[in-house]
Amino acid sequence: MKLHRFIGPYDLRATEIVLEDDAARQMTAVLKLRTGERVLLCDGQGREAEYELLNIAKGEVGLARMGEARRVVAEPSRFVTLYAAILKRESFEWAVQKATECGASEIVPLVTDRTIKKDVRLERLYEIAREAAEQSGRGVVPAIMEPMKFEEAMQSAKGEQVFFDAEGSELDSRLRGNDKRASLFVGPEGGWTPEESEIAKRAGATIASLGPRVLRGETACAVAVYLMTT
Repeated sequence: MKLHRFIGPYDLRATEIVLEDDAARQMTAVLKLRTGERVLLCDGQGREAEYELLNIAKGEVGLARMGEARRVVAEPSRFVTLYAAILKRESFEWAVQKATECGASEIVPLVTDRTIKKDVRLERLYEIAREAAEQSGRGVVPAIMEPMKFEEAMQSAKGEQVFFDAEGSELDSRLRGNDKRASLFVGPEGGWTPEESEIAKRAGATIASLGPRVLRGETACAVAVYLMTT
């Protein structure tokens, strides 16, 4: 049976733990868990342990560890930073959710020349990412960074840099395993400007396409991350 997963700054060395956070409220008020049932606690660093509910009181849950902590097998080995052009609110939230499910380690909202919306709600995006990480069986919640301008982002990007553009070449499968770290750039609804494409080329980024079909920005984010983490 699949166990409910909760990610937080939990000390998995503890044989017993008392929770008084949002996870405790979700266990009792939302999921209606009872004593004797088990959950997975993740420390946010890629490790997890199974815990059994010992007692439930108002606002808190006591748990006991069952077995040793272990590495989360669903966590990708490659650190992928997604630089995603900011979209309309619902679309960008969807992009964050699906990029998290697909294995992004870090998400940077990107301000480009054709970006229309330039502000985001970081706390809400983090909660969306946390819920998506728990739902998809991950052990780490991607960091949601402050918005960054495109040129600044290109200068700070680490590892294999891949600039996704409809005019690019088919993504070389060798890129998918070349480096332990990758930085992916996905543009806005109106596409990249010629100047931005030139900046990416000068920075040495690989200009790659996601295929012959035109994808929405949020879909492109998910596909790009999936391709570079599998």
